[in-house]
Parts: sequence; structure tokens; C-alpha cells
Amino acid sequence: MSFRFVLAPLLRLRQSIERQRTLKLQEANLQVSRARETLVQLERFLSESAQSNAAGLVAGCTAAELQFASVFRENLQHFRQELQADIRKLELVRQKAASAYHQAYREREVLETLRARQRRAYQQDQLRRQQQELDATYLLQRWHHRD
Repeated sequence: MSFRFVLAPLLRLRQSIERQRTLKLQEANLQVSRARETLVQLERFLSESAQSNAAGLVAGCTAAELQFASVFRENLQHFRQELQADIRKLELVRQKAASAYHQAYREREVLETLRARQRRAYQQDQLRRQQQELDATYLLQRWHHRD
């Protein structure tokens, strides 16, 4: 008779939940990374734009061009603020996803530990039975040789 873990269906469920939570955490990490990369690119563009505007001012740009550049830069700065707010929200989502993953991990780990303990107990019981059978066989052989 082989080992059978009675809570195997629950363990499979916990493993499935953990996989789902892992995927959600990975997705949240990806979203945060993408948003941060967008922010880095925006910061770089704003810096380059400021340098370009300064060079244009020296080169003698028209007032309309400077006004357009100023409005464009203000819009980008507004977008940067929105992006920073989005990143904060995504960070919260990621923290919740991480917390949910860690909870699922702990719940699965408890069942894995229980299964391992039960398997060890089963194996020890099997070894004990085999030893008892060997002992019984040995005693029977000795008893038969006595006669």
C-alpha cells in the first residue's frame, strides 16, 4: 500500500492559488517597471527639451515657438505628475499582490510540511512493519529448527 495524502486536493488548490498570486505579482512588478521606465524617459525628454529651448533662445527663436515650447513643457510636467501618482497607485497594487502571494505561499507551505511529516510517519510505520515481519519469520524459523 502506497502513501496517500488525504489533503492532496487541498494542497493542489493551494498550489494553484499560489501560482495565480505569483502571476499577479509578476504583472504588478511589470506594470511598476514600465511606469518607472516611462517616467525616466519623460524626465530625460524634459531635460533635453529645456536644453533645446535654451539653445533656441540663444539662436533667436520666435515668441510663438517659445510659447509653444513652454505650453508643451507644462503639459509634459502635468503628465509627469500624473505618472508619478500612477506609480504610487501601482506600488500599492504591487504591495497588495506581494502580501497575497506571501499568504498563499505560507498556506501552501503548511500543507507541504504536513504532507512531508505524514510521509515520514508512513515510511517509519512501513519499516517497523517490515521489521516485525522479519522478526516473526526469524522466530518461526528458530522454532521449527528446535523441533
